[in-house]
Amino acid sequence: MYDFNQVIDRTNTNCVKYDAMDSIYGTNALQPFWIADMDLPTFPGITEAIQKRLTHPIIGYSTYQTNDFFSPIKHWFQTRFDINVLKQDIGYAPTVLFTITEVIRMLTNEFDGIIVNTPSYNAFLTLIEGNKRMVVESPLEWCEDRYEMNFTHFEYLCQMPQNKIFILCNPQNPTGKVFTNKELLKIVEICEKNDVFIIADEIHMDFARKSKHISMAKMMPTYDKILVTTCLGKSFNISGMQHSYFITKDHFVKERLNQQMMTVYGLFGANPLIIQAVKAAYLEGHDYIDALNAHIENNMQIIDDYIHRHLNHTLEFHQPEGTFLAWIDFRKSGFSEIEVFEALKSIGRIAIGEGSIYEMHETTHFRLNAAVPESVLLEGLDRIKLTFETLYKKRNQH
Repeated sequence: MYDFNQVIDRTNTNCVKYDAMDSIYGTNALQPFWIADMDLPTFPGITEAIQKRLTHPIIGYSTYQTNDFFSPIKHWFQTRFDINVLKQDIGYAPTVLFTITEVIRMLTNEFDGIIVNTPSYNAFLTLIEGNKRMVVESPLEWCEDRYEMNFTHFEYLCQMPQNKIFILCNPQNPTGKVFTNKELLKIVEICEKNDVFIIADEIHMDFARKSKHISMAKMMPTYDKILVTTCLGKSFNISGMQHSYFITKDHFVKERLNQQMMTVYGLFGANPLIIQAVKAAYLEGHDYIDALNAHIENNMQIIDDYIHRHLNHTLEFHQPEGTFLAWIDFRKSGFSEIEVFEALKSIGRIAIGEGSIYEMHETTHFRLNAAVPESVLLEGLDRIKLTFETLYKKRNQH
């Protein structure tokens, strides 16, 4: 029904992934696996709904405060996550990162601490530092077959009065960890005890494959100092149409966000095309998400099999519980991050996510976007193999 193996040419479409690579890598002549943007077709129901809306001769100021916006979100959370979200708890915002930034600015002062799990989505780190707050690391630890939180350390961090917010990324970028119900309950217990506000970025919520995604919205009846922020961008591949929505029972935070958007930023309404996209995606897109996850699961298995066959003594990879991002460890190779990063660029001609931007220090990981056609993924893996073969050959020559 959905052809996720069709190779689509995205060059010369003002696409960041292809046409703006040179701003990061110094060239656009690389095969891109870096940014979390799928090379897979957007859900057709969305493009059809947008095209239908464009047949109307006027595109004017639009409101999100109608059932066209609220009902599809409520339906999605009810049918996918078994959570009854109330209309009065839902708000609209320009982007997920805008929401996170504004809540940080609202609830903390300069030099206060913001707790994040590391490795962390790099934008969290830059926006915390950009707003003169302190990044407080709560490292995820690899334990046998999955990443775990050290709750003793996390509780210690939450007890410090200057640490006022915890940003939870679930499913977690870049590790792919999906937090269990038990883990989420423990997080809420610790945060409630220490009056720490929880911002849950659930932008990858529809990519939980090894276990069910449990939204922090489920925990709100017992602790109201929680805000969930998400959007359609990752799930339905419309990241170029900026939008988001949030869910919270903290109505002070909700009203303050609405006030800030109107009086400080002059943001008076919602993108009318996004309203149609939300309606189409959340009422009609269930089969698309299921098929998409099956494709990504297959691609993760391809990565796993390829590494075991060709790079077993070089790379270590554990299939993620969620997201479409592969977090790959090259520690066994013995090469430094700068050696691997430069070689992938100059030899393999491939752009990957450099591990240190997620960990604030040199690492032995890189992030690979697996949301691509199978043929593209295999070519990328061949380029990685060539890179390490060449590195080994050069090392042996010395």
